[in-house]
Amino acid sequence: MKLLASTAAIALCLAASATAAQAQSLNNDQRNNTNIRSQLNATIQDIGEDVALTSASIANSFTAEGGSLGALNNYQNFWGDSRSGLSATISDVSGDVSATSAAIANSATVEADWVGALRNTQLAGFDPTATLNATIVDIDGDVAATSAALSNSATFTTDFGSLASTQVNRAAVYAEVGSTIRDVNGSVNATAAAIGNSLTVTGF
Repeated sequence: MKLLASTAAIALCLAASATAAQAQSLNNDQRNNTNIRSQLNATIQDIGEDVALTSASIANSFTAEGGSLGALNNYQNFWGDSRSGLSATISDVSGDVSATSAAIANSATVEADWVGALRNTQLAGFDPTATLNATIVDIDGDVAATSAALSNSATFTTDFGSLASTQVNRAAVYAEVGSTIRDVNGSVNATAAAIGNSLTVTGF
């Protein structure tokens, strides 16, 4: 009888713990009303391995990873100006070359097993601008040159009970690439991407 009672008590405690875990909530509130700047100027030559250059200007960034939540609320408001610049001369590299300029107003990434109620609000009011100017020559590996400007970006990988997402962009978005690339033994990818609102939902 005592064993049965103990087993029942343990089961009850586990159920209570699971309910408590499900009832947990996470609230994120980010507001930025100032200018964000990043600038990288580089001259790189005679490198025996890979080369990766990144200039990133990010106003509001939120990342959550975990198990289960009863509710998750994300609010991001950017009323400033985000600009990133990358100017590079790269030559004589034995490996791969990656050059990235990224200007982002609001970014949210959530990876979870379960969220009961998921709410996302992202507001952007001024211009994210990404600029990449590069001269890349004599490369044995692959070359990737990317200029990306985003106002509102959200990625949710989770099962959920409900999802409500609002993304409002009142800004112009600019991405520019000016590049000279030659004498490359591998592949070459050059990308300029300007995105106002982006929402990706997977896992349900």
